[in-house]
Amino acid sequence: MLFPFETLRAMVGGASAIDVPRLRLLDLDEADAFLECYGFRVDDPADREDLEEIRQAALAILRDVLLDPHERIAPAIVEERDVRRLLLRVSTDDQGDERMWACALLRVMHTVAHARSDLSERYADAIEEQILGRFRAVIEEDEDGLWLGDIPLVHFEARSRKPLASIVLKLLHKPENVAADIFDRLGVRFVTRSRLDALLVVRFLRKRNVVMFANVKPSRSKNTLIDLDALERALQSEPDLDALDAEIQTWPYPHRVSGLDNPHSSREYHAIQFTGRQRIRLEDVGGRPIRFFFPFEVQVLDEEAYRASRVGYASHEEYKERQRQAARHRVLGPLARTGR
Repeated sequence: MLFPFETLRAMVGGASAIDVPRLRLLDLDEADAFLECYGFRVDDPADREDLEEIRQAALAILRDVLLDPHERIAPAIVEERDVRRLLLRVSTDDQGDERMWACALLRVMHTVAHARSDLSERYADAIEEQILGRFRAVIEEDEDGLWLGDIPLVHFEARSRKPLASIVLKLLHKPENVAADIFDRLGVRFVTRSRLDALLVVRFLRKRNVVMFANVKPSRSKNTLIDLDALERALQSEPDLDALDAEIQTWPYPHRVSGLDNPHSSREYHAIQFTGRQRIRLEDVGGRPIRFFFPFEVQVLDEEAYRASRVGYASHEEYKERQRQAARHRVLGPLARTGR
């Protein structure tokens, strides 16, 4: 074939490697070359060990996350430890179950490989301390509850590292499907008494230099909590803030959002969300300086929106199930429809 369109579309047509239906490798030598180009040398013991760890992690994610309780991976695929032979299986025209299971496993392995190779794995503890430590340092607690400066908080949580399975699940419904596209490995959530207080939280984080606004990623900012245009108009008359606070609580939640929309998010989930980046400063072995920017997510909700997010279609559990179903059908293909 002059042009293998499956891979051509993945390189210049905007398709994802995850969605490539087949490879075109003829023998073990071509599989060796494919893996070496990918970044793994099968004659290197460390690379072989890494491939096996990736294979085992992918099998566990398939079993524990993507499959329904009655489904089982084809035994021949589970037992095949040579990744080259899995690659050759998906290079055939056979449409049997074993080939489809090999495709599914390799799709998850590809995603695991990218998720594990990020800087966050090696420097996780230091990254977490430098990012989340800035937020924890400005939270105070007394007999009256939690405070951010003089802003009362209903709840605050700092989310540490996402587990590998959660990262893989998120990547599996992203077209790009690389670890760099996960922006919420670390995150914080503020819950305030009112929507005006939610905006005051954002102001506090900026004024106290907890978050650098210049490092916020514009396409990742969303606001479905408060209509900023309506707020700007209301503030022109210099109203009493207590009265404005009460009035804002009666406003409908806005549904128009900026940035990239998440197809699995509920329209009933209302929050201010944005992704910032912080420059991480580390010393590697030998004292060599390492500097890089790392993303984190901030969510701010008022109490009413927070309560609504705990139940029904807007709940996190429902959101994760929608993610799982999307990833499941993408990875398993016909197997997901037949339930085999």
